[in-house]
Amino acid sequence: MEPSTSTNIIDSWTTCHSFIQKHTNGSPQLSRYIPPSQWDQKDFNKYCFLHRNITNDPSRYSTLAPGTALFQHWMADFEQNKTKSTSWDPWNEFPTWEIMKQYPDISDDRELFLEDGNISIAARDYYTLWYTTKISAPEKNTLVDQDTMVSSDQPESARDDRRLKWKRGHLTLHAVNYQPLVYYGGELLHPYSTFHDRRNEDVNVGGMFLRRHYDLGIWRDDNDSSLEILVIPPPIVGKPTVDNDSISRNKDSSRFDWHLNGKTNSERYLNHHAKKQYRKSNRRRNEPQGQGGDHDLAQSGAVMQCTLGWDWIQPTPDRNTGIWEKVQVKWIFGDVRLHDVRVKLLEVSVRTVNEEGQFKNRDDGFNERGLPLGEDVLVSALLDLSVTVTHHGISPIVGDFHYQIKRYTNPDLTTEEPIAYDDTATLASGAFENITIGHSVAEYHLGQILLSHAKLWWPHSFGAQPLYVVNVVFRSLNDDESESIHESQTESTFGVRTISSYTHPQTKSLTLEVNGHSIFLVGGNWITTDQFLRYSTSRERYLSELLLLKNIGFNAIRVWGGGITESAHFYHAADALGFVVYQEYWMSGDNNGKEAGSYDWPLDHETYLLNAQDVVIRLRNHPSLVLYGGGNELFPIPPETKTTDFGLGTSPPQDIDDNIRAYIARLDGSRPYVSSSVTDVGDVFDPTRSLGPKDGPYGILNEKLFFDVNPGFTTPLLREDEVRNNASPSDDVDIDSPGRSIGFQTEIGSVSHPELESLRRFLTPDAMNSVPVCGVIDERSESVHSEWRYFKYLPFTEASFDSTGVDHICQFQFPKINNDTSTHDMGIIEDYTWSAQLAQYFQYKSLFEGYSSRMFQRNSAVFFWKSSSPTPTFRGALYDWYLETNGGYWGARSGLGDGKSMRVLLNLLDWSIHIVNASPVAVTVISVHWSAYSLDGKLVGSGSIAISHPQIDAKSVTKIEDQIPWVRLHGASVANDFQLQDVLYYRFDMPYEESNHRRFSSPNSPNTRMTVTNSYYLTDPDENHSIHRQTRFSLLGAFRKVFPKFSVDASCKGKGSLNGGIKCALKNANSRLAIMIKLSLIRNSSQVAGESKDLRILPTYFSNNYITLLPDEIFDVELLSIDVEKTQCSNGYITELDTPESYLLVSIDGWNIRQGSVKIACNL
Repeated sequence: MEPSTSTNIIDSWTTCHSFIQKHTNGSPQLSRYIPPSQWDQKDFNKYCFLHRNITNDPSRYSTLAPGTALFQHWMADFEQNKTKSTSWDPWNEFPTWEIMKQYPDISDDRELFLEDGNISIAARDYYTLWYTTKISAPEKNTLVDQDTMVSSDQPESARDDRRLKWKRGHLTLHAVNYQPLVYYGGELLHPYSTFHDRRNEDVNVGGMFLRRHYDLGIWRDDNDSSLEILVIPPPIVGKPTVDNDSISRNKDSSRFDWHLNGKTNSERYLNHHAKKQYRKSNRRRNEPQGQGGDHDLAQSGAVMQCTLGWDWIQPTPDRNTGIWEKVQVKWIFGDVRLHDVRVKLLEVSVRTVNEEGQFKNRDDGFNERGLPLGEDVLVSALLDLSVTVTHHGISPIVGDFHYQIKRYTNPDLTTEEPIAYDDTATLASGAFENITIGHSVAEYHLGQILLSHAKLWWPHSFGAQPLYVVNVVFRSLNDDESESIHESQTESTFGVRTISSYTHPQTKSLTLEVNGHSIFLVGGNWITTDQFLRYSTSRERYLSELLLLKNIGFNAIRVWGGGITESAHFYHAADALGFVVYQEYWMSGDNNGKEAGSYDWPLDHETYLLNAQDVVIRLRNHPSLVLYGGGNELFPIPPETKTTDFGLGTSPPQDIDDNIRAYIARLDGSRPYVSSSVTDVGDVFDPTRSLGPKDGPYGILNEKLFFDVNPGFTTPLLREDEVRNNASPSDDVDIDSPGRSIGFQTEIGSVSHPELESLRRFLTPDAMNSVPVCGVIDERSESVHSEWRYFKYLPFTEASFDSTGVDHICQFQFPKINNDTSTHDMGIIEDYTWSAQLAQYFQYKSLFEGYSSRMFQRNSAVFFWKSSSPTPTFRGALYDWYLETNGGYWGARSGLGDGKSMRVLLNLLDWSIHIVNASPVAVTVISVHWSAYSLDGKLVGSGSIAISHPQIDAKSVTKIEDQIPWVRLHGASVANDFQLQDVLYYRFDMPYEESNHRRFSSPNSPNTRMTVTNSYYLTDPDENHSIHRQTRFSLLGAFRKVFPKFSVDASCKGKGSLNGGIKCALKNANSRLAIMIKLSLIRNSSQVAGESKDLRILPTYFSNNYITLLPDEIFDVELLSIDVEKTQCSNGYITELDTPESYLLVSIDGWNIRQGSVKIACNL
């Protein structure tokens, strides 16, 4: 990161069309590549359509980027229509399908007229825009210390003027899609990267992930300071595959008059499941699919492939063409600019503090594989320091490099620059003198540094995340050494930790080690924060989303190869919150040969590799980044060794794969690289090239299947050719073969259904009143409303070849389903949505408990598909675009022990107990107690299971063979009255003691007795036929619909600031179970304008939610919000600042709970 005192982020922009209609010999012609500063005023007024200052944007998330081309059009239209009732907020809302169909797809070759009717253009021209601004004069006396710059005997005014004249400007475009042409003062500039100098070449390299630097020269007061950037879209944008019924462009649209001779896009949509079933032998390799449209965008290389559409997202009309990261101008005294500082960890030795407070090397038995745990552990870290330098002059320059290393903290993670704990707390400092800088762009190796009092960075489940900041300054003095004539600085954060990997002997898959400790990776697949990259520079948005993931219990994130390489803001948050990140490059088997497209893509390998190389340089100091991947679902197997029918070819292409591997070794040297997330089943799988043989499945499953190996697939796995030949899993297939089991699960996921208030924000009333019927298997069914299809509805019905799959939403149907499910539906959206929340809760609780039960036995990692939600969607999300969690989120959190490393769980396959110790220290467990309750609150059974071997080792799973019994009710019961299956609520309690481990600092005191709890809604495991399973939760439906709902007692107290936390005490004063209590933080209705009246404060972080309470049970919940910063105490309750009547409330709802709310009392 750059020091704020020397950098100016450009925030004022004018956006113009890239064409003006000139008349030559009486004929109109379009003219591009003429900067707007050279237009006459009439053309400028006509074709420049948006004037904007970013700092004045009404976005709730502060952004620093000008934004994509589509976003420019949205903002311009908003300014024209903001007084109309149909206006929408392009900063803070997601566009509905009605909004989206007003904008053309960039691939459409039909001409369209602008609204004034004077000019017709193609859609590509519509999204090819100029971004223009004026660069301000540099401020005086801000870049460096005045005393070191100028002789003291000069007048102040003379010193200021002389310094100003010699300041040299440096422009940086941090991320542009795809190819920028930059003009400064009317002259075309040529870019350079921090590893490749192209300033003297007539080349402007494309690619979405390459930082581009430009030399602006020395500032003169008479300069033409106009900066104009033409952003050209990717050379090949492809054609999307869309559901025509839901997204077809209306030729009568008020925005465009489409020529009637244009072609329509009638290519069929094929979902991900169907694609996997029918690929290769049943379709052409380039037949358009739901995954990447016609696949041609992949030819452009370093792009966001999913902008062509996927089975979980609609196409992005402009393919995110534009300036999607910040634009900076840095003024530096002299001709030398420092760029990227590299901090490489060479060696770590452990230190401790003796009784006198002195440091010494630790020699008390530190001979284990892993570095010692604990926040008291100090290490000596031997660091290797390098920095990239650009010299813009002619003659060599000799100067000194000075460095300082300090502790770093940024508690709220929302400010732009680092904050040191203490300006005087310098941990290391020094200089490397008399270094000669030549005329070039080059990395200079400075030397080694000993950081003697450092602390280790850990994943959050193992320890703390101390960070450091290194600042490097270059100075070259004049002949009498009285002042600097060249001075520049750069800085970066880093953490001290080691990364290693090995193939686990049990899981047969890659296992990552941090500081020598194996980490069981539990995480989510990440796309980005927003489909249109509106929040790509918002630290607050990244912080909000990563805090949501941490609250689930995730410790890892996979940045998926069909998306983007994430920004520094993402990695800054991941560093501070203790995630480990697996970052992939921009390829997918869906488009790069394996499934479709071509193995030869991208077309321009050199451009792709320039983008890839810069990513390594940009991200290498982030301790959270632990693994690079060549892409998603590729096939990195040389053709001569292939035994499957994926065609002849290798992806990534061999030269790209080899070069990326070499870049990481040379420019990073500390992280492993795998060529692909998966390859294929069988002997072709190589754990050194990919992480697994297969990924998926992606549909809803019978919950007990998650406790089997390879959930949703055969065990052992079969290749597709074996399936076609009717092979059986028992036919001489070795289950222990690495290619026959998924040890590293890069993707598994299923349904998603947002909360009711979120649905109201992106569905029309007509769609809200059109819930799918029961038993839907195909999302393209006519019974599914077109808006639901547009937002990628995925049925809650298990896949079944005999059309008898169980619908997990309609399991809650009351009266129960007695015949064909398709003749039933849940009636109203409220019942459908609540049933969906419970179905997601049960599904994802089982998913994560199932994988936890196989930790380091069959699995070394599991990544949910997908955790982030860049668009409102009905598939694969644990929270929605508005940052509201759903039932699946809380099921996942429950499945991961509510954030605790110690867990007790019930194996739904055989009803045995598993004790999971995911912590790095051993514990002692004596017994597990269970109890069972009827839904009307009666205790119907209980028991205890003694643990024969009480010590539970660190990072281990212990299976207790004793089966938990199903309690059969006799006599009168609610279930008998309604002729329904019994549903019982089982609760498990497990007290344990943590070992007194001298190297591990736990939030709990050593040898203190603690208890973990888990609970389930269960039915008779013997009633497993699909007919019984379809109605298994009808009794829960009866308790929602037949019995009167009741209130839950609640009292909430909080500090004056919501980010200080709120505590609520809940009590069930009813005789029945209070089922799935849902809490929300809201504003009162008088504070919220607009028809939707969404009262929620999002995101809000809860310690627990979807809570079940026994009769008379009391339960405490903590919550906090970083969204509401300014609050006050008014009349004893928390309100927003300056509005004493605007009380903040905690809303209480639930499956059988009467909705209500309580004020938050001040607890000063």
